[in-house]
Amino acid sequence: MFTYQKSLAVIAAAALTVAGSASVAQAQATECAIVQQGHHSQNHEWGTCLGVRVDVKGLPRVGEQAEVEITVTASAPRESIDLQVELPSYLTWVQAPAGLQMRDSHSRAPEDRAGVHRIGTQLKGPGVLRGRIQAVAPGHAQIRVNAATVAPEIASDSVYLTIGHDRTVAGFAVAPIDSAVPMTGAAPTQAYPRMPVKPAGSSAGPGAACASGAFGYVDTNGVNRIASNLGVQVWDADATGGDDLLASGVTDASGSFRFCFSATDTDGGGQDVYVTYGTSNAHWIIRDPGTRAEFSFRTETIDNVGTGGTAGFGARMPGNSLLMRGVQAFDQVGAAWNWTPGNCWDARDTVCRKGIVTWAPDSTDGTWYDLGKDSVYLLPDDPRSAELVLHEFGHAIMDDVYEDAFPSSPKCSPHYIPRTSSRGCAWTEGFATLYEVMVLGAPIFRWADGRTLNVEDPTWGTEGWDNGDRVEGRVLGALIDLYDTTNEGTYDRCSEDPRGPIWTTFLNHKSTTFAQYWSHRAADGFDTSNTALGCLYQNTIVYGGYRP
Repeated sequence: MFTYQKSLAVIAAAALTVAGSASVAQAQATECAIVQQGHHSQNHEWGTCLGVRVDVKGLPRVGEQAEVEITVTASAPRESIDLQVELPSYLTWVQAPAGLQMRDSHSRAPEDRAGVHRIGTQLKGPGVLRGRIQAVAPGHAQIRVNAATVAPEIASDSVYLTIGHDRTVAGFAVAPIDSAVPMTGAAPTQAYPRMPVKPAGSSAGPGAACASGAFGYVDTNGVNRIASNLGVQVWDADATGGDDLLASGVTDASGSFRFCFSATDTDGGGQDVYVTYGTSNAHWIIRDPGTRAEFSFRTETIDNVGTGGTAGFGARMPGNSLLMRGVQAFDQVGAAWNWTPGNCWDARDTVCRKGIVTWAPDSTDGTWYDLGKDSVYLLPDDPRSAELVLHEFGHAIMDDVYEDAFPSSPKCSPHYIPRTSSRGCAWTEGFATLYEVMVLGAPIFRWADGRTLNVEDPTWGTEGWDNGDRVEGRVLGALIDLYDTTNEGTYDRCSEDPRGPIWTTFLNHKSTTFAQYWSHRAADGFDTSNTALGCLYQNTIVYGGYRP
């Protein structure tokens, strides 16, 4: 969805509300107002009528205590709200909020590697809960709170503390250049192997001396992953006069590189070599919201690399586990790059637009796409869902292909995947989710807290789903059924390459609704026969007078 706030154009995440029943969803859509979500920036819309906020009264140092206040709000009656509170191992409950019970605290996410502690309860409505925590060890602490209704309707908030013995501060202080440390454990694998890696730059170069290595990350499930197309720079460390850039490029499909260069330093000896890796290449960047710079990771220096020598750095990963999600987001956009036809995001471009994703491990600004700044904005935990990240990036793709003439999308705040909005909203939001489905190859939408929604199977009579081309989930389902080979129901008998007719018509025209897109598809000479119309009908969209 998007809204115009003065001169700022914003596209928010896919609605964080999924209807579980028609009556509940209708009430959400017509009887409540959007609630501000905790500490999140007002530049975005969460599209939910349930809110939660967590506040810590003070900045406790190791050994000190502080009160925690959790506020659950709603702009319409809510009789059953699931509340979950998560503390990192650096904090412990002195007194937990009344009524909250222990829950499964298992997590393999690297940012949780020191351990987490989860408690939760079912609330009978909005309210305020209080407890008391104690800081027990120094470290980066994220307190997560999630609230959800049976719909489900999802709200979240976090507090970020850097706990110390002498001083505790709000937020996470991330070094401008982090360390690139050796990767341990199993050999890394591709997280998104569906498509071959499409090079976004060079991964080799000639010369008398060389440097080699690889880079990866640990994903949300604790699995070592390859980081392909990641930026690489090889440097000569000089005591005076500044360091010299020897070679640059990107990692290859295996996350590796081998760059060669002159073996002679300006002082007459060999090169004193170190490597920096960065979350940027010619086609996309994951950047810090404050510095607007990529996240960088530096190795140690290997001295005096001369003719015929190779500085071998082996497999590396971020030294700061908080930054793993940033590299994971880079890899998720990389999966989109591998899938998207052409040498630019818009295959018709002769000068490529760079995809921009703004993220930080303590950001409060997300999840949305800014039409004015051409940037996706993500919250810290958003990379836990590739579907969520690529939905937002799908808005960036449409904005690029449409040359910044993004379609009007009325009645899009709030919007819900299975509910009626407008034809413009259904088209722009349905396409954004279609993009992630095509890239990842699975017809689901996933939120950062792990909840999922099947977006292929709903048809006539599916509980909680409205009908027609004003429903983003129906537009999405129709396009999925046009191309996929999983033909379900009576009328879904279509199959085609999604990078063929579907993508070609998208590139050829600036469609503003699905109905207009269908007319453009016909004008391009692609299939709009009764068989194709049946695939639309399977998703409750009736065009061309089609009747079964």
